[in-house]
Amino acid sequence: MPEIDPWGDVEVGEYREKMEKFGIEPIEEIADKLPDHRYIRRGIIFGHRGMDEYLDALDDGEDVAMITGIMPSGMFHLGHKIVVDQVLMYQEMGADVTLTAADIEAHNTRGISLEDAREMVIEQYLTNYVALGLDLENVDFYFQSQAGNDHLARSKLFAKHLTRNEMDATYGEPSPGKIASALMQYADILRPQFPENGGPKPTVVPVGIDQDPHIRLTREVARKASQDFYKPASIYNKFMRGLQGGKMSSSDPKSYIALTDSVEEEKQKIDEAKTGGRDTLEEHREKGADVEEDMVFELLAFHLIEDDSELERIREEYESGEMLSGELKQIAKEKLEEFLLAHKERREDAREEVEQFVEENVESELV
Repeated sequence: MPEIDPWGDVEVGEYREKMEKFGIEPIEEIADKLPDHRYIRRGIIFGHRGMDEYLDALDDGEDVAMITGIMPSGMFHLGHKIVVDQVLMYQEMGADVTLTAADIEAHNTRGISLEDAREMVIEQYLTNYVALGLDLENVDFYFQSQAGNDHLARSKLFAKHLTRNEMDATYGEPSPGKIASALMQYADILRPQFPENGGPKPTVVPVGIDQDPHIRLTREVARKASQDFYKPASIYNKFMRGLQGGKMSSSDPKSYIALTDSVEEEKQKIDEAKTGGRDTLEEHREKGADVEEDMVFELLAFHLIEDDSELERIREEYESGEMLSGELKQIAKEKLEEFLLAHKERREDAREEVEQFVEENVESELV
């Protein structure tokens, strides 16, 4: 089995170990050139590959691009929001944005029909992207199944630049469906650099470390292809853990907060979440909480508290035992309720915009 499986379990072990093994650079080396974002300040974005050239081009006023994929795997939740926040960051920096709806990959690797994948992308993902702030103007959005003949042909031609041994070493003897999906991903990642999209330009892909195998082989394709390509840069974020500890899974609603959850549902999920509080009040007052094992604090750090000083105050009070787990959960419930109610209104506003965008830009016929 490969050390990292992009289609498998997202629990990939120690980040530092993977960084050293696969040549991922620490984000601290370039943090001063990136926007002042909580993900960077808090180490949630932890590493990169090849971002120096990208940031230099941005400083010089050159065209740059950002590409990310939408995998329709279930309800859109706060784990997915991490990528959207980065898309918004790059759009504000001036990057051309490409969004790939991975309906072919969902069909080949997860058994989801193209029809269901398409409906899920529009209703669960694209609508939430817009509600969170994405400006669809000048966004290249497409379904893999409708990427166009040139795109699909390139994905097959890229196969000549890789050997079966390279594929096996990276993916662990992948099935034909996974090989086809991987080749499509290479075309997706390089799409902003195709001639019809303005030609070669520095391109970044924000990903979890589970997708690094695709990045490595796309960079190899870009190096060997006869057409000039910049090797795509990548920037890596940590995964949010599930509310009850362990991995967050789209198949387990108790492990995540969906952005369509009701206030009552989110409060119940937080009440049932794993905390770092001690077994007894006396022990908690004496030893304080284990913040690193507290899923509610992680929720605050990733999404619900922007101000670092406020987050640090909560951490100190909780670690000292002054604040109890119930009090921490109450903070999270109040902040999450405020966010979800506002987001519900934004989703209603976004729905009409998305429907119009899809009508004007997406073919109605399936392959």
